Amino acid sequence: MIFIGYLYGIRSERQLEREIQTNIAYRWFLGLNLTDRVPDHTTISWNRRNRFKDTTVFQDIFDEMVQLAIRHRMVGRRVLITDSTHLKANANKRKFVKHIIEMSPRDYIHELEEAINEDRVEPGKKA
Repeated sequence: MIFIGYLYGIRSERQLEREIQTNIAYRWFLGLNLTDRVPDHTTISWNRRNRFKDTTVFQDIFDEMVQLAIRHRMVGRRVLITDSTHLKANANKRKFVKHIIEMSPRDYIHELEEAINEDRVEPGKKA
């Protein structure tokens, strides 16, 4: 059950319990019949915190899945490089400045079109 939560990004044990109750694919994966009772969210939480603590079971499952994907040629052995540039966010909801612009929508659209055309002329693109 915890594995389903990790795979599908279900962070709440209560939500995971509800999802398993209603999703037939999850029940099939877990070997539960339609009439079987789904374990309570407290059981899921206890297992996550205590039963699997200090074990590598999740890493072992992930490693085995990657090895299976490689054996079935679903994953290539090529290098993947990503850009992980860190930028400071400017998303404070309480700190912003309101600007009141008194301009008609027609004038604003005309101003935007002029700016776009200026940007196109510089590199030699058509207006």
